[in-house]
Amino acid sequence: MGAMDLDISDILADVSRSQTYSTTSSHPYSSSDTDTFTDHQLLTRAWISERCAPDLLPYPTELMTRVMSRVQSQISRIEDLASGMGDGSSPLYPNSMDGPNGGKPTSSTQNTNLVLAILQTDLSRTQFLVRSLLRQRLAKMTKHATYYLSQHLNSDTKTSTIMSTSEISFLRHHQALLGELYDSSFLNSLPSGLRRLDDSSGGVPMIEGPDGSKAVVVRCVNEGTWNNERDVDQARDQGQEEGASVVLRMRRGEVWVVRWKDVRNGVQRGEVELL
Repeated sequence: MGAMDLDISDILADVSRSQTYSTTSSHPYSSSDTDTFTDHQLLTRAWISERCAPDLLPYPTELMTRVMSRVQSQISRIEDLASGMGDGSSPLYPNSMDGPNGGKPTSSTQNTNLVLAILQTDLSRTQFLVRSLLRQRLAKMTKHATYYLSQHLNSDTKTSTIMSTSEISFLRHHQALLGELYDSSFLNSLPSGLRRLDDSSGGVPMIEGPDGSKAVVVRCVNEGTWNNERDVDQARDQGQEEGASVVLRMRRGEVWVVRWKDVRNGVQRGEVELL
């Protein structure tokens, strides 16, 4: 096969060339393996989990950093290839006289078109996953905005991993605009003691959080047998009503339908996955 007759496997290997990052994390979506294919699998898994979980899952910071860096690099490469075709030169042979046919039309243009098609398809696939993942997260945040914002304000570390800096900023601006709308629409006409949206007097809190009792489908990916005994003990000791309350034991590969609050911590640790 000639030098200009590119093989699809060679193109994919070139597109999926690994990049080196020094960051490490114990989060299941932040793997030290920065291979492009592995990160795509992790991104797909994060997207599926976010769609299936009733609650907001921890933001995969390191994974998203690597993915967005590759997206930017891929966009730049696509632009370079497209601009090379636009000015009549081949990106594979920048100087047309260097080609084996001395400037005559060769198969390099067809090869470039193939590379562009593969790069654009892969870019569209990644962009779809990223956008859908972020939309799912925004939908959950806006549905329970007061809950997540109060959790962030009352905790120094817990929600710092659940939401990114941009998401926290968005949530604050969202609540500020919503508060102004409510004030101008009807709250100003109520007595001052009835204007709070986070009132918990009378034993009935106004802040509604995600439903931890919602059923989810999970599969055990932990080696050997997985159980949530420590999560149940922790919830009981801390008096958490929305914590795990039923002890579960699953073997690797088993698929169960369970309550979300009983497997929430296992999903976040990467021991079970949502389906």
